Amino acid sequence: MKKIKNRILSAVALIVAGFGFSSCDIDLLPLNEVVYENFWTNKDDVESVVNACYGAFRKQDVVTRMMVWGECRSDNVQAGQDQSQDLRFLLKGSLKTTNQFCDWSSLYKVINYCNVAMYEAPQVMKKDPNYTESDYHVNKAECSFIRDYCYLTLIKTFRDVPFTFEPSLDDTQTYRLPQTKFEVVLDSLIADIESCKDFAPLRNNSQTLRAGVDNTENTGKVTRVAMYSLLAELYLWRASDYKLSKAEQNEYYKKCIDCCDWVLAYKMQRYDEGDAKEDIDQEVYKEYGYPLLAEELSVGQNTNGPAATNAIFGDGASFETLFEITYHNSVQNREYALDNNERHAVEQMYGTSSRTQQVKAAESLFESKPQSSDSYSDTRLFSVPSDYRSIASFYYNEESGVSSIYKYVVGQNRAGSSAEYGSVGSSYTAARSSLSYNSSYYPNWILYRLTEIMLFRAEAEIELAFNMDASETENNAEENAGETEENAEGGENAEGNENTEGGEESNSAKLRKISVLVRGNSLTTADELKDDAFKLISAVYRRSNPIVQTKTQYAPPQPSTYSDYHKLLMNERRREFLFEGKRFFDLVRVSRRAGNTQELRQALATKYSEAGPAVAIKLIQMGFMYMPVYKKEMKINPALVQNESYLDEEENKKQ
Repeated sequence: MKKIKNRILSAVALIVAGFGFSSCDIDLLPLNEVVYENFWTNKDDVESVVNACYGAFRKQDVVTRMMVWGECRSDNVQAGQDQSQDLRFLLKGSLKTTNQFCDWSSLYKVINYCNVAMYEAPQVMKKDPNYTESDYHVNKAECSFIRDYCYLTLIKTFRDVPFTFEPSLDDTQTYRLPQTKFEVVLDSLIADIESCKDFAPLRNNSQTLRAGVDNTENTGKVTRVAMYSLLAELYLWRASDYKLSKAEQNEYYKKCIDCCDWVLAYKMQRYDEGDAKEDIDQEVYKEYGYPLLAEELSVGQNTNGPAATNAIFGDGASFETLFEITYHNSVQNREYALDNNERHAVEQMYGTSSRTQQVKAAESLFESKPQSSDSYSDTRLFSVPSDYRSIASFYYNEESGVSSIYKYVVGQNRAGSSAEYGSVGSSYTAARSSLSYNSSYYPNWILYRLTEIMLFRAEAEIELAFNMDASETENNAEENAGETEENAEGGENAEGNENTEGGEESNSAKLRKISVLVRGNSLTTADELKDDAFKLISAVYRRSNPIVQTKTQYAPPQPSTYSDYHKLLMNERRREFLFEGKRFFDLVRVSRRAGNTQELRQALATKYSEAGPAVAIKLIQMGFMYMPVYKKEMKINPALVQNESYLDEEENKKQ
């Protein structure tokens, strides 16, 4: 019996037994009697393996690495009361190739399940007339999303990685691939998702979303919204490359904006058709047109805690969620079982109490209490007393400072409902008591939600706008130089005419006609793009700061420079996605765009200070923001090349 094929089938049996959205079960012979080739005979076989892909995607090792790679390496967290030696070294920036968190094998298992499913599914279409091309297309979209998200996570973490869409089916194959360059992988992922983005269904459950309606099939299974969300991120990363020309960057930014527009337009349509009508922040909707869940259903009234926070991170499967890894269904009161002896990743990392947390909120998030007289400033993350995220995301006490993480681990977040748990608004009151950790169910882990798409678009618009400004400045300088030369030679003076001789438009005129289509609008100038980006950021901020309706000094003013736009965007992303596995990757994307690690170094300076000057010096290297290749992988696969920033380790020196 071929071992890899047996492992695939046994994994299918184990995973689908404890997880699945459909009622079909796998009927397998005892493993020693299974013939792999005889397994792939009908539609149920394919769907069972696709369900196994979802199951592998939700395993502890996979989600733990999403948390460690994207969050624990960032300035959002610091060491908690209880962590492993490998995590302790990682948190200090002292990363060795023997560290267990360099092990990428759990994500490659998910990738291979997806590759196997897509390799075998076309043959099943020939055998089973009930497995139609439409069924195959849906499965193709599901597997592509899961696989490509894993690959994106790997390149964001390791830069260059082994890459293939071909399955590994048996032990006789030589499956030792060299790394593929970051950009090549990214281009392949873009092409793959572009080819099947419209295969996914708009919705798996067509009911109008209201209280008591189960939305899990729309947020826990791949839909077209999830596909466009992933594609938006892929284009944003592709544009964020300092080696590209401004024109090349702009094309990718425009494609990112197009994908964001599709998602936003669809969610607006769903709201118009009745989804979550009673739960939306009407002030944000009236002013900005985006249907975001309200923290306070009426300004100044909060008796049960922040409503949006509880809906998104407590109940799960919310209107704003675009895709999440599902562990519980609050409507059906159903849990999707974990494997034996497997802990939930959030429980493992963020703890079941303040005494069991491996990481806790960084003290730098909230160093002092904001005063009622303060105005918004990007010099501090929480500079005004009005932001719900400053009491709902973590525990802050005036005596002990910042400590426990609340997001995900507190089932019913009561922050703001009474002074006991802190309050925000026209004044800030620090909590006197910590909220209780959830013990009744495991929280779902969100990959994409509506506010991220809004901030993806804002980021793309800011970069596009200032690229346009830079190009126009260069073009004007060239034109002015040309006019000066013509005048010196006695030539004709163009005198600001938009057309050159022969009626051909000048570069400046062509540039101003570049159009970015945004559902019903045409943003043709850099200023229009900047204005729209500011509105997107303001809408996200306003939901968490409802008092801004009357206390306008608590709202961020519109920036004028690139630096100020960038700071506002990065701070809002950090506030909105605290502890969601985003922050370190945001810093990596900024570094790739700038061609240096300056912003990343500034963010991590305090956190990594304990490790001494050696780490500070290494942070200058672009390669050091990526993880090294695991030492065990280097031994198994001689085709791999170690990250250059880790070659000075004695263990990696060639004899």
